[in-house]
Amino acid sequence: MIYPRVKQHVEFDELVSLGNAGLAEAATRYDATKGASFATFAWYRVKGSIIDGLRRNTTLPKRVWAKLVALRAASEYLENKIERESGAAAQGGPPPEGAEALAQIKQAMSAIRTMYLTSLETLREDKGFEPAADLAPPGEQMDSQVLSKRLREALDKLPERERQLMTKHYWEGKNLLEAGEELGISKSWASRLHAQAVDRLRKLVDDS
Repeated sequence: MIYPRVKQHVEFDELVSLGNAGLAEAATRYDATKGASFATFAWYRVKGSIIDGLRRNTTLPKRVWAKLVALRAASEYLENKIERESGAAAQGGPPPEGAEALAQIKQAMSAIRTMYLTSLETLREDKGFEPAADLAPPGEQMDSQVLSKRLREALDKLPERERQLMTKHYWEGKNLLEAGEELGISKSWASRLHAQAVDRLRKLVDDS
């Protein structure tokens, strides 16, 4: 999922090394009480480790990096969603089924789309960025400009703390642990705040 996006810029063995570091982290941080299996937890940690490693050690084209930011953010959102559902089940709440489950999947995909738009918006913040090789096709550029305007308006409507977190995560490229530390909150709270912000943005962008 990651290698096809970066294979022109990074050796496969480097990704394997970063992934192994994430697996080692997962082994020390796994908490079975959170509801996710170790395989699921490790999958998120490995992906996060690879993307954070790429951020520190490589210079990727900004459009490639924007896609990786969205991929990481989607993983973080879905990981938090699993924890929320596990917590509800532990309190006796029934798991979603049928139409309800499909609706939740649709909402999650809409949220992931919103995250990708947010990551693309970082390209517009870099005034010196105009290389033709990294630009989207003309039709996609027009769609992006419309959605970009909606996204900016939606971001302005977020609560202050959520807006600060999204700025650090998407515009400054920090992961949720780093962004949370700068805001004085834990990684788990930053994860919940991020999921809340994404859901708000999704609704605000869709409603507009």
